[in-house]
Amino acid sequence: MRNHKIDERKDNVQRIKENIDRTQYNMEFASYLIDASTDAEHKQSLKDQNERRDEHIDIMQEKLKEKIGK
Repeated sequence: MRNHKIDERKDNVQRIKENIDRTQYNMEFASYLIDASTDAEHKQSLKDQNERRDEHIDIMQEKLKEKIGK
């Protein structure tokens, strides 16, 4: 029996888009928590997380461009 490799590019594109959307949602939620928090340390932690998320979104968008060929 041969092992045929399935073309999963469409699935990958959809998965990347969903990850971008989820990360953006998490950033928005963290921004809300930053505004609501009175704990400076907690605020800074959330800001740091959002910076990492923002960098990760850039990486995911580049991967998405590669996958769709643009």
